[in-house]
Amino acid sequence: MLKKCLTFRKMIDKVCVDVYTTKRLHGGFIMNFEEINKGIPIPVYYQLKEIIREKIEIGELKIGEKITSENKLSEIYQISRMTVRQAIKELVGEGLLYRDKGRGTFVCKPKINYGFIQKLTTFYDDMVGKGYTMRTKILKQEIKPASKAIAKKLNIEENEKIIYILRIRYIESVPIVHVTNHIPYKLCPDLTNEDLTDKSLYQTLAEKHGLIPYKARVTLEAIVASEYDSELLNIKESAPVHLMKNITYTKENVIIDYFESHFRGDKGRVQVELYK
Repeated sequence: MLKKCLTFRKMIDKVCVDVYTTKRLHGGFIMNFEEINKGIPIPVYYQLKEIIREKIEIGELKIGEKITSENKLSEIYQISRMTVRQAIKELVGEGLLYRDKGRGTFVCKPKINYGFIQKLTTFYDDMVGKGYTMRTKILKQEIKPASKAIAKKLNIEENEKIIYILRIRYIESVPIVHVTNHIPYKLCPDLTNEDLTDKSLYQTLAEKHGLIPYKARVTLEAIVASEYDSELLNIKESAPVHLMKNITYTKENVIIDYFESHFRGDKGRVQVELYK
């Protein structure tokens, strides 16, 4: 039994990667680890990927820091450049690293937390509250007849007037989300004349029209970017997108808005807190 325990312990020791020190070399960041263990059933690229991820998460690789080149990592760990490239490619795909052609690979800014969905607030209000610099571009703000599908969501008659608003929200000049709002016209006809540039729509509805959001029904889906998403958000078609669908009610159970938001998957993630 003791022999089995010692054997198991040796296996664990092999899986663990010991961290030594870190240093800079040629403007990059060399990660000095004892070894990558090729004798365990964990892919080598994955071990390297987790080494780099840990350095980012504990702050030893700083935001904007250039990491060691693929050639140098290949030399340090005695693994193929293709293996290194796979590890880095996956970290780029997860939004932890980004490539700058001709310059190298760098550490990304942390993803934006889209966790505002767990409370009744807007993306604009939440981001401003966190200190981000926001900008809004209004693409459409018009009166149109409600389609059958939209009328059903708003609990109004088909072809009844709605206010249709299409906006792109930017954070630090980067397009992050495009939003389409559908609001019953009869609730706030003057909203069509309101300048909503760099403003909170729900704050405007509450302060100027007495429509105070009280509850919402939210659906969140993972989708891939359409050609339309690609055009509005400056991303590739089939890139990851978070689709949020929301129906907002007043305390009197009056539906005041149905909106759809398409968030860039590469720039943010959904993080929520749960309580028992």
